[in-house]
Formats: sequence, C-alpha cells, structure tokens
Amino acid sequence: MLAILALSGCSRPSPPVTLGGIAFYSMAWQVKLRELPSGVTATALQAELQTELDAINRALSTYQPDTELMRFNASPVGTPVGVSPILLQALQPALAVSAATDGRYDVTIGPLVNLWGFGAQGRPERVPDAAAIAAARARVGWQHLQLDAAMRELTRQRDLFVDLSSVGEGVAVDRLVAVLERRGVQDYLVGVAGTLRTRGLRPDGQSWQLAVEQPDGSGRVARRLNLPGGGAISTSGSYRNYFEQDGVRYSHTIDPRSGRPVSHHGVSVTVMLAPGKAVATADAWATALNVLGPQDGLVLANRLNLAALFIAREQGRFTHYVSDAAKPLLTSP
Repeated sequence: MLAILALSGCSRPSPPVTLGGIAFYSMAWQVKLRELPSGVTATALQAELQTELDAINRALSTYQPDTELMRFNASPVGTPVGVSPILLQALQPALAVSAATDGRYDVTIGPLVNLWGFGAQGRPERVPDAAAIAAARARVGWQHLQLDAAMRELTRQRDLFVDLSSVGEGVAVDRLVAVLERRGVQDYLVGVAGTLRTRGLRPDGQSWQLAVEQPDGSGRVARRLNLPGGGAISTSGSYRNYFEQDGVRYSHTIDPRSGRPVSHHGVSVTVMLAPGKAVATADAWATALNVLGPQDGLVLANRLNLAALFIAREQGRFTHYVSDAAKPLLTSP
C-alpha cells in the first residue's frame, strides 16, 4: 500500500486471502480477508469488487468527459441535477469538510488543480501568472454549490468545477467494505492507495498490523498504528505528485486561499477515525490538514479532536507533529 503499510505478523499460520488490482486506471487496491465468504470464490469476489470500482470511476473521475461528475460540471448554472448514490456519498463529506475549514479545503478546487497541471490537461508549459491564478480562484467557492441530499439534487449557483479526487479513494474503500459486509465478511483490511479500513482479525487471531510510511518513497516505517478495533485511515502527502521548474518544487496540494501549491514544510498527514466513521471523511480531512500544514493543521485537529499525524521535513530531517487524539494510537517503529 502507498503511504499506509500493511505489515506481516511474526507467526506463520495460514495467510489471509488477498485480492487486488488497479482502481481509477493507476491506483493499487488490495483486500485481505481472514477467509472467503461462504459459496464465493476468490476470482468471483475480485471481479465483483473491480466492477464496483469501475462504477465509482464512471461517477467521480474528471479524466473522462462523459462521467457523471463531468456532466454535472458542464450543466447549466442554476439548474438542479440529480445525483447518483455514489456521487452523493462523495459530496457529503467533501462539503462538510469544506464548511468545517471555511474553505481552506474546497471541493470546487478543480479550476486551480487544472491550472497548475494536476488535472486531466497535464502540466502547463510555464508557472501560471497572477492573472491566471486570480481568474481560476474566481471559479472556486464551495458555498456556491447547493446540495439537496433528501432530493439527491446538486446545483451550481456559479460557474464552478467540482473535483472529488480528494475523497475518491475513501469512497472506493467505503463501497468495497459495503460489498464485503453484504456478503457477511467480518474480518478484513481494505485499501485503495493511501486510504484503508480495517475490521476484525487476521487468520492468526491478531489485529491487522499497520504503519505510516516514511514520506520519502523508501518504504520504511515512520510510525506504527495501534488500532485494535479497526477504523478508517487516510494519508495525504505532497512528496509523490509534484513538478519542478527553475529549481522550485510545486506540489499537487493547492491552497484555495492563495491559489498556489502549498509551501510549508509538511510532507504528509495521516488521519485516523474510529470504526463506523466513513473512510471518505478521513480522506477529506487528510487533504484539508495537508493544505493547512503541521502548525495550523495541528491546532485545528486538536480543536476538533481529530487523530492526526503530521510529518514535516525540517532542517534536513523528518519531524512528527501528533494531535492529542492520535497519541494513544501511535508507537515508534
């Protein structure tokens, strides 16, 4: 797994059933089960899970013009548009976190993401100038997106571009978990890239062993997670997706307030939520706290009682900032 590592135990009983593949054309997904549900083969279950992931891509992707989200982004301003359960499941946590951060995380960040070359159009030939950034920022504003959850309708009150990539992995994990639980599976680890949910036990009767990856691409462990009851875990980082120009590194994490990539020293944020909480919510909060950075983000995490681990690169080494709620959940490597 990227960003979150699934560790092996010391004992060697029968290994977990492992399924996996590619989600959203480029992201690894993995499911580990204590045992298969009755009457279902591994091949059939893997196909069922992949079908679910493909449906999520058709709803949420901004890389194909005919997805449900892209059709909404092209819809007339002021006209309510019906949304599918998948799109609703992504919108609700994204809008909730947009409101909770007063737009420091913004679900309508799409124009800025595209401007800086982290969307479907690819990298720009040059760093955007102030006029281009101002024009893109004028099309950003979560408060101008109206969701009627009861009617399952969404309205653009201005010319906005919704980008749900910050919750896509979380929605995918939530929906894969739903498939498993409908089949009666109680013991599992489900992950898409840096987002995970665990429940129950491994085949050896122990809790699933997890760790946060050192944010340098080495695969080394930064901190181990102590989540005996399971839960939702998501990591957002700026160390994998970026470009460099004229000696300056530009992260894919964009701050809606400035319209520019973040420039603080934070390189990753991991958020841990209790069992029963949506993984998509952890996904949104990981991105939001990554935008804020380790200092401001830690203040907000403590105020909201969020379990969060911030890793920053300062003076050539990694520094960990741990929220109060996260301290009982983390151990040293």
